[in-house]
Amino acid sequence: MMEILCLPDGKRIIVRSGNGSLRVWDLETGTQIGEEWEDKEWEVVKIALSPDGKKIASGSFDGAVKLWNVDTGKVIKTWTGHTGSVRSVGWSPDGGRVVSGSSDETFRVWDVESGKIIPMPR
Repeated sequence: MMEILCLPDGKRIIVRSGNGSLRVWDLETGTQIGEEWEDKEWEVVKIALSPDGKKIASGSFDGAVKLWNVDTGKVIKTWTGHTGSVRSVGWSPDGGRVVSGSSDETFRVWDVESGKIIPMPR
């Protein structure tokens, strides 16, 4: 287990395994809920839970940032813009933006609704 996110209901967690798969676990029964989630293209290396607990942002070796629906385990958006692996992701407090950091030594700020990169002042 590489990373654990606690869901707001206090009854479930999402675990990122060493192989990049994501699994939902029931804390009361200690059992896995549903099938494991996988990015079929690239290994997930970092995850972050949205403030409302309904989405997960992930970063992967191919430089993509993906949004996952917590209830379905499916990718709902994919954003590209980094040339190196995405090693960190985080959410704004209002859930309207995701920030990603990459091994290409850049960060991007993404508008969640539009998927566009928000330009930073220089």
